[in-house]
Amino acid sequence: MAGNQSPVAQQVTSIILLTEPRYAEELIPLLLACKNDLIVIQINHPNELLDFPENLLSAGRLISFGSRHYVPQDILQQFGHGCYEMRFGPVDYRGWAQLNFAVYNQVRQFGVVFHEMLKEIDSGPIIATRHFACSGHETLNELTDLAAAEALALFADHALVIATRRGPLAVMPQGWGHHLYTRWQFTSLCVIPMDVDADELHRRIRAFGEGDGHTRPFVIAENRVFIYQAKLLTEQQDGLVLHELLFAARK
Repeated sequence: MAGNQSPVAQQVTSIILLTEPRYAEELIPLLLACKNDLIVIQINHPNELLDFPENLLSAGRLISFGSRHYVPQDILQQFGHGCYEMRFGPVDYRGWAQLNFAVYNQVRQFGVVFHEMLKEIDSGPIIATRHFACSGHETLNELTDLAAAEALALFADHALVIATRRGPLAVMPQGWGHHLYTRWQFTSLCVIPMDVDADELHRRIRAFGEGDGHTRPFVIAENRVFIYQAKLLTEQQDGLVLHELLFAARK
């Protein structure tokens, strides 16, 4: 039995999906096709689980699908059939904002990982992986959509075991990469020297121009460009417009 699980219930009666509604619309039918009396609930944030009855969690399994939210250990251990993540990123892109860093690195191959969730992020036993080719020029939204499509296919391959298998899911003998991307690295790449060359500026705007995922900001001060700070752009001001604004400001 994995260390983050409560005693295994007799059968899986509930699946909690920590994901966006648009993904849940595709995931829920896959689960119900495998077990039509399954209780499937979509949530947006782990804090919502604090209001759920204990017996629902103890007979359930948590699936995080493309979510950036960290699930604390005290919540993980309440699920009788384990907690798993369908992660938009391969094993060598552990940590924070893997999609952003992949866009910055102009990857030609990317992937998704289905793994058990533990207290330490991106460290749990791996259930399965998928990889796909990229052009190296995808925007953040384009790479996200490609990863989501692969994750949906991987989920479909494992829907039956997710919906019905008691206890821990079978794992594969594959480990995680050693590099860990962090918020500090993300923020440091959002501070751009005013003498940055055009190619590097374009890469950073494409990868980090939307800031932390909640705003699309930039501010210029002391001969440096801070993409990560607090001025909102309109929906019409995409990365190319921001690119032009920054170049105009440094002339």
